[in-house]
Amino acid sequence: MAHTQSQADALFQQFLPLADSIARRFAARSQLIEFEDARQVAHMQLWLSCCQINETITAPAYLSRCIKGALLHHLRDHGRLVRVSRREHEKGTHPWRHHSLDVTPAGAVSTALDLLESAASDHQQEEPAAAEKEAMLDRLPANQAAVIRLHILAGNSFRQVATKLGISAMSALRQEKAGLATLRCELA
Repeated sequence: MAHTQSQADALFQQFLPLADSIARRFAARSQLIEFEDARQVAHMQLWLSCCQINETITAPAYLSRCIKGALLHHLRDHGRLVRVSRREHEKGTHPWRHHSLDVTPAGAVSTALDLLESAASDHQQEEPAAAEKEAMLDRLPANQAAVIRLHILAGNSFRQVATKLGISAMSALRQEKAGLATLRCELA
C-alpha cells in the first residue's frame, strides 16, 4: 500500500540529495540538458515515485531507477542534439548558424532562394515518389507501416506515436526498426 502524504513528504526530503546527485551526473555526462532542467525533472519524478513506494527498504534503488528513466525520457523528448554555446549562437560563428535564403553569397550570381524550384514543379516530381513510398509501406504489416507513417513521415515523437496507437514508446521504436529493416532488405 502506498504511503500517506506525510510519509511521502518525509521520503521526498530524505531522497532529495539522491535526485540532485543523479541530475548533476546526468547533465554533466549528456551535456545536452542543463543541470537546472535535469534537477526539475528529477525532483518531479522523485515526488511522483515517493507517492508510489510500498517498501522503504527498496526505495533507493526504485527511486534511482525512476529518476534516471524520467531524465532519459526528458532528454529524448526535449534535448537538443547539437549543443551550441550561447556566446557562439549570439555571435553567429558556429557552423549551424542560420543563413538567409534571399541574400546573394559572395561570388554567386543568384540567391539560394532563386535556386529552389517552384512548389508546383516540386509537387509534380514528388507524386510518383510519394505513391512509391505508400506502395512500399502497404506491403509492411499494418502496425509497422502506421508507426513509420506517424514517426518518419508525419514527424511525431515516439511518445506521440505510442499514444495514438495505444502501445508503449519502446514498442513503437521496435515496430519502426522492424519495418525499416524489411524495407532495406526489399530495396537491396
